[in-house]
Amino acid sequence: MKRLTLASMWAQLPRQPKLYHLFKTYVDRYNGENDDNPATNGEWRLLRATLPASHVVFDIGANIGAWAAHALQINPALELHCFEPSRQTFAQLVARQFGANVVCNNFGMSATPGEATLHVFAPGAGTNSLYRREGLEAGWQLAPQPIQESVHLETVDGYCQARGINQIDFCKIDVEGHELQVLQGMEQMLRAQAVRLIQFEYGGCNIDARVLLKDLFAFFHAGNYTLAKIFPTELRAAPQYDQRLENFQYQNWVAQPKSDAPC
Repeated sequence: MKRLTLASMWAQLPRQPKLYHLFKTYVDRYNGENDDNPATNGEWRLLRATLPASHVVFDIGANIGAWAAHALQINPALELHCFEPSRQTFAQLVARQFGANVVCNNFGMSATPGEATLHVFAPGAGTNSLYRREGLEAGWQLAPQPIQESVHLETVDGYCQARGINQIDFCKIDVEGHELQVLQGMEQMLRAQAVRLIQFEYGGCNIDARVLLKDLFAFFHAGNYTLAKIFPTELRAAPQYDQRLENFQYQNWVAQPKSDAPC
C-alpha cells in the first residue's frame, strides 16, 4: 500500500475557491492586511486612543474629507490642516463646510515644492495617484488612470515654517505611494522629533512608486523613529525590517519617536 505523505495529500485536494477565500480572509486578518474599512482594521481605534489628547493634526491626502470628519467627531477642537491637490476633489472637501479650526489647502505635499501630474481614475476617487497604476486590469478591473491633472505640491517643513507650527501631534498620510517623498519634505520637523505620531499606508501603490517598505524603515530609523503595524486591536511593534514584511498587501503603519510609548 502506497504511503501518503503530507505533500501528496495536499496535492490531491481539489481546488475549492470558496474555501480558499475563507482561509485568505482569516490570514489577512491575522496579518493585519487587505482590510480598507477603518472601523474594523484598527484605524478608528487608533484615532480614539490618540486624538482626544491631540491639538494640531495634519490630514495629507484628505480626499473628500471622510477621515477629517471622523477625526472631528472624536475631538471637535482639533486644529486640523487638510491637504488635497485635485481641484474637483478639493471642491467636495470644502463643501463639507468644516469650522474655522479646519484649514483646507488645495495642494499636496512632497519632498520639494513644484508642479506634478496627478493620474485620476475618477474625481474624488481615493485611488488617484501621482503614479500611473498598471497591472490592475485582471485582479481589480482597473485600467490605468484615463485622466491627468496638473497639481501643485509643497513641503510640510515649508508649510510649518510659514505658519509658525512647531509641533504636529498626529499626521495621517494617504497619498497612494508618495509617502516617502512627503516624509522627505518634513525632515526638519522629524529631526526635531516635532511630529508625535505618523500614520501611513503601504501596499500595491508602492510597486508603481518603486518605494519599498525597506526604504520607509530606513528613513524612519535614521530619524530615530520606531515603527509599528496597525492591527484591529493593537499596534504591533516592528523593531527592525524583515523581508517577509515586503508583500505589497494593503496595510497601515505608524511611526513614533523612540522616546514615546506605543498607543
